[in-house]
Amino acid sequence: MGPFSPSQPAQTLNHLLLATFIAGGLLSLSLVCDGATVQGLVTPVHATPDPLIAGSKTDGPKMPLSTPETNSTDTLPAVSGEEEKAGPMVEPHPTKEKAVEGEDVKFSCLLKEADPEGVVVHWIHQGPEIEDTVLEGNQTVKDRFAGRAFLSGDLGDGDFSMTLLNVSVQDRGVYLCVLTISDGSTLRGSGTKLSIRKDLGLLEMEESVGTIIGVTVAAVGVTIGLVALILTQCRDKLNCLQK
Repeated sequence: MGPFSPSQPAQTLNHLLLATFIAGGLLSLSLVCDGATVQGLVTPVHATPDPLIAGSKTDGPKMPLSTPETNSTDTLPAVSGEEEKAGPMVEPHPTKEKAVEGEDVKFSCLLKEADPEGVVVHWIHQGPEIEDTVLEGNQTVKDRFAGRAFLSGDLGDGDFSMTLLNVSVQDRGVYLCVLTISDGSTLRGSGTKLSIRKDLGLLEMEESVGTIIGVTVAAVGVTIGLVALILTQCRDKLNCLQK
């Protein structure tokens, strides 16, 4: 066969592939040997176990954690057959009252959740400048309340309300009841503020009539003035047209 035979390139390629495989194998063997040598030269270092940590680890079998038994009666509140009742109190009442001089006013004071038997009642008046006792029991203390102030409720039902007759401007202020019940404890109401308006009577009516008359006269005057102005303007326009 000549120098340019078609089988020669194929043989050359086979030789190159064989040489490549041999070189790769030798390189891999060299790397493996180097790794083994390095591992042989390096001395492994063993960490000293911490006695505290080591003591907490045991090789024995692990026991499951026991859960303390709970009694259902320890966590549930005791339920009684009857609802807990509220303590003695004075029932809330209106905090404000308005009246005209000469009218009668009733102040509420109702005892709740307590036996009304043997209760001692005091009614107090807190004025703009001074505090007075109006009633002790059903007896007036100050002369200015004599014959005008008295208990008007049903005492057997715990109603210690007070009525004040023929009020005047001097009676304005706060009225509150103080109850001393059978066990010696004291209960106080929230108090009611009384506002008094003077009864002007005929004078007030005369002032109202005078005001109405004044407004009416003013309205009539304004109307007349407007009519006069309109008539003057119309007359001027008529004169202009005639010219």
